[in-house]
Amino acid sequence: MNKRKFERDSDDKIIAGVCGGLARYFGVSSKLIRFLFFVSAFFYGFTFVIYILFWLIGPLRRSTRENLTRDLRKKARNLDKLVEDTCARVSLPKLSSRLKSVHEMIEPLLPELESKSLNKEPELRPVYNAALVHLPELLENFLRLPSNYAQGQPISGVKTAQDHLYDELEKLERTLVNVTKGRYGQKFARSVDALDSINARYEDDPTAPYRLKLESLQSRMASRLDPEATAKLENIKNALIAALGRLMQTVDESDANLYNVKQIALEYLPNTIDKYLALPQGLADNEPLSQGKTAQAAFHEQLNVLDGALNRMVTSLYQEDAQGLFVHGHFLRDKFLDGQMEWMGNDKS
Repeated sequence: MNKRKFERDSDDKIIAGVCGGLARYFGVSSKLIRFLFFVSAFFYGFTFVIYILFWLIGPLRRSTRENLTRDLRKKARNLDKLVEDTCARVSLPKLSSRLKSVHEMIEPLLPELESKSLNKEPELRPVYNAALVHLPELLENFLRLPSNYAQGQPISGVKTAQDHLYDELEKLERTLVNVTKGRYGQKFARSVDALDSINARYEDDPTAPYRLKLESLQSRMASRLDPEATAKLENIKNALIAALGRLMQTVDESDANLYNVKQIALEYLPNTIDKYLALPQGLADNEPLSQGKTAQAAFHEQLNVLDGALNRMVTSLYQEDAQGLFVHGHFLRDKFLDGQMEWMGNDKS
């Protein structure tokens, strides 16, 4: 079950979004919550204290509208009000449901309808007009009709104003579905392709979890490392992956070398980096700590120790491989080459 969480509503606020957040939490109109706060303020002095308390404890809900221009936010709020008023007015449940569905589809498209986006992609202009010009006009005209006329009086043939509104919303919904598929479907497909390429890269690689962990560490450190440390960290990552790849193919899990390399990759190196990142950059780079060394200098030393130890380990492992290859070469020569010479001699005889 999805747990409800109180958050102040940045899209429905007059002061701090407390009433809008409570309305969203309880599933009621924000007008009702504001009315209750307003009335209770005359009778109970602690109402303001309660409001301040909700203001302090309630996080502000992130919204697709927070980075919109003022003009677009104003149009979106106007549409919100028209949708709310229309849903309260209509008598057909399916009409109210379709209007809410259309409204929900417009919300994630709002950032795409900014003027800078429209200038770059003129094909979005009809969507802007349909969602933020024609739809509001349609709802305003509907709300101007007397209630009994809109619900029961046929306008053309047997269709009432509600029926016509439903038909127009159906057309708009189809348009928005196509736009949403076109805009976000492509982005989603690109994301899926990216994930597939990552999966293909690591699917048969037993070192994949360690590689991802180390690449994540590199990314976190990118803005804090000087060129020397960056190169050193890259060497350490490559040495760790090489050692892991070699050991995971040739030894069992109880091998001490394999255990030590895993500990370096998953614990020692990440812990060292976390401690370094916890320091402010100015303090880490310039302020002497123990023995007159800065944290940056100590960090460099630790990277050097790791780099040296891992390089020796990898060199030793590949020397074992090279020795094995040398011995195998002798075996092949003794087994086949000398034997071939014997066969050739027999043929000559």
